[in-house]
Amino acid sequence: MSYRLLRASALASAVILSGLIGAACGARNEGGDAGARTNANANQAAGGAQTGTASNSARGAEQANAGTRQIEMGDDVFRPALLTVPAGTKVTWVNKGHKAHTVVSNDKLFDSGLVNIDAEFSHTFDAPGTYLYHCAPHAKMVGRIIVK
Repeated sequence: MSYRLLRASALASAVILSGLIGAACGARNEGGDAGARTNANANQAAGGAQTGTASNSARGAEQANAGTRQIEMGDDVFRPALLTVPAGTKVTWVNKGHKAHTVVSNDKLFDSGLVNIDAEFSHTFDAPGTYLYHCAPHAKMVGRIIVK
């Protein structure tokens, strides 16, 4: 292979690779509710309607008190890494680090896209269960949300 052809192949490969990385990380910043995303839960029981008026009314009161909780994205860390909330809680991740991050559910239920410095992403957790998430570009950034 000639030197010129080798350089052209390397350049083409680099362009393709950067395009794939950009697509994987997302090229947008979701600052609020994403219309195309759902608040489904993989841990929700199939056909799982609750029975009994006492449990339904207790759950309604719990959701009314749910409110908003915040998680800080720092340099390669989510703070807190473990958060327990009642169903109906809106969780907001705020990027306070020095680089862009993502918030991606391990079971693909939500994906923030790239969250730039000082930007935020929110997701409301309606169904009880355990939600594991991570930052796609920074593998050691992991977190867990337990919804009661």
